[in-house]
Amino acid sequence: MADFARYLRLYRVFARNNLVRELEFRANFWAKVFTNVGWLVSFVLFLKIIFNNTNAVGTWTEGQIFLLFGTFILVRSLMDILFTQNLSKIPELVRMGTMDFVLTKPVPSLFYVSARYLSLDELGSLFGAVGVLGYSVWLLHLSPTMAQVGAWLVLVILGLVTLYSIQLLLMTLSFWLVRIDNLTALTDTVVFIARYPPDIFPALMRFFISFVIPLAFVAAIPASVLLGKRDALPALLASALIAAVFLLFANLFWQYATRSYTSASS
Repeated sequence: MADFARYLRLYRVFARNNLVRELEFRANFWAKVFTNVGWLVSFVLFLKIIFNNTNAVGTWTEGQIFLLFGTFILVRSLMDILFTQNLSKIPELVRMGTMDFVLTKPVPSLFYVSARYLSLDELGSLFGAVGVLGYSVWLLHLSPTMAQVGAWLVLVILGLVTLYSIQLLLMTLSFWLVRIDNLTALTDTVVFIARYPPDIFPALMRFFISFVIPLAFVAAIPASVLLGKRDALPALLASALIAAVFLLFANLFWQYATRSYTSASS
């Protein structure tokens, strides 16, 4: 309990420092916010163009697709606010030798590299996700039960844990590969698969994004539960198992990588 309180105090310090940094460059902050909102609006318009020419994509109607997309953007924006900037700096820490200082700090290195920065300019995407979700509920005239909403929220959190674990696994490879800028771009491309319904892909691809790189658990499974397409309890159990396994594996892989690290000066 004492350790948790210590980490919470440290996280508050990180958050305050990030807020001060953003306030120093307000024009840049608002430019990023509006850029993120503009990207979101462009994809919404793209979906509207698609549904002007069809009634469904796979087995998903327009409102259901918007619910899926809104869920994905919610998870992705939380990931970007909390973790993406942190994890993307790992290759630079290794390449520049700054990882030496991280590993000698009196806090677990994984906590430090995961929580040091907050990307507050991604709040635009977060608010946009809420707007898309509200629009989907209006299109569907959706009236979910409290149990469905609760299950959806838990699944969103588990989807965030899974997404964090996948990205941490990939970024940890930088201890050996060092220059993996292209892999970072590839990670973003792969993750965006999660905004599409799994049933539009061939069977082998569906298996791959469900169990090998479980992107279906990021948005499609939570959206399916809220829509009543899938029972909540099996989805919760499967999502919790996937998140736990990937988080454990990512943590063990990080520990192995840091033990193998010999510092930039060696």
